Amino acid sequence: MNKKGFTLRFGISVLVIIAVLLTMLIGMISAIQVNRDSLISSYLQSNNQYAKKLASNTGDLLTTMRMNIISISSIVKRGTKMDAELLDDLYQENRQYFNSIFIANEKRVIQFTSPNTSGVHPGDQLTSEASKLAITSRTPFISNPYRSKSGRYIILISAPVFSQNGEYKGFVGGTIYLEEKNVLNSLLEEHFFGNGSYVFVVEKTGHLIFHPDRKRIGQSVSRNAVVQKVLAGANGSQKVTNSQNHDFFAGYAFDPTSSWGIIAQTPTSVIEGPSSHLIYKMMLQSLPFLILILIIGWWVAKQISRPLHILAKFSDEATLNLGKGKSLPELRSNYYEVRLLYQSVKIAFQNINQDIIQLRDEVKMDGLTGLGNRRSFDSVINKLMTRHTPFSLILLDIDHFKNVNDTHGHLTGDEVLKFLASTLEDLAGDRSLTFRYGGEEFAILVKHEDTNYAFQIAERIRKILSVTKSPTGDPVTISLGIASFPLHAKETQDLIMKADQAMYQSKLNGRNRTTLSEAGL
Repeated sequence: MNKKGFTLRFGISVLVIIAVLLTMLIGMISAIQVNRDSLISSYLQSNNQYAKKLASNTGDLLTTMRMNIISISSIVKRGTKMDAELLDDLYQENRQYFNSIFIANEKRVIQFTSPNTSGVHPGDQLTSEASKLAITSRTPFISNPYRSKSGRYIILISAPVFSQNGEYKGFVGGTIYLEEKNVLNSLLEEHFFGNGSYVFVVEKTGHLIFHPDRKRIGQSVSRNAVVQKVLAGANGSQKVTNSQNHDFFAGYAFDPTSSWGIIAQTPTSVIEGPSSHLIYKMMLQSLPFLILILIIGWWVAKQISRPLHILAKFSDEATLNLGKGKSLPELRSNYYEVRLLYQSVKIAFQNINQDIIQLRDEVKMDGLTGLGNRRSFDSVINKLMTRHTPFSLILLDIDHFKNVNDTHGHLTGDEVLKFLASTLEDLAGDRSLTFRYGGEEFAILVKHEDTNYAFQIAERIRKILSVTKSPTGDPVTISLGIASFPLHAKETQDLIMKADQAMYQSKLNGRNRTTLSEAGL
């Protein structure tokens, strides 16, 4: 080389460092992406489960409030003389639920109200559509939010009042002041976290009835994609941009008691912290190898031109196959430095591959049963269909699993799920893949076999389970449905729907049986 240029030793050393740095950089990018995908999936699933829990709690709360109002109307029906003092006593017993309670006659004129700070007084006539509906329907109901005569934004829970001979006398009403401290605040305000997550509630027309920012109560958010889905009666999760152009991981659930939607959401920015921590950890682990490679490359460059070519070629190939466990080719050299470099690169790639493989396994593995999870199931079934590989899908569900949890507890319920997963793996056969589809539902993919063979597998599993003691001390039974590709469907969702319908037919036919999908099913 020209004396004014770089020496060959320096040039080779720089090339070694760049090759290894690029390889490790791409490895870190892949690991970070896998980690991000795992975190996103976790937040979406957690928020969906959380929204379902809050929807259930809200439904129970509203049912209790409606029953309390009905109880007050029953007191009046029994002929008990109602006066302001008695209503005050009833309000004190229910003040944790209602901001106010009143009794109105059949002309919507207030007879009694408690507390006296409610803004309406005996003799006032109610003019709201909710009060008119209470008079015309003469049935218990929960109103849409509206502006009351007192100027408050409220929800009315009412029950009719009849005399002992059945004559309609008016109605009892309990109110929730949405813009003030109320029972919904007490139930939901505790569910906020330091990472920016929060919960909000919309009524059936898409208006906010609960939000951590009380100034937003009453605003319409019906254009929000998640709100549209939950008000259509759906439960689920997705990434969403809200009405203020902020991105969230949202889980949503519908409460059929009130037709309200409950949404729990977490800012998408929360995944940045774990990703930064992962980058720091991987860089810290890689630093000793980089220093070692620099020293060796600088001092023995003249002796490693050929080994360098081999290592550079491997780095290029391994970059394109991260996580596939590609092995470094055997390299023989009489130079100690060359052998040391070889071992350092080998260890570095093994560590990166192990990290990526472990992250991928965690994303695709169900943590409780050890089977493939729903994400893994979707990936496998889509590949089978893309490659036009014939297969049969068995969907199965544990019969009366809720009774197992209610009777023996959720820990025993988890043991039953693990017991079933182990049984499926033992009995499904070498050509079958088993997955936990969700909750107490499982799926088996039987490759290269017809429906009859899948039916034999399903029946063998069902019969053995029906006579084998489970962790509850008694056998559990399952209902199964089978559909085959391409016999019953040529699209993924259609095939899953066919198998699910067949499984549902097994439930309808008495459970503990297997049903094959039919063209007309």
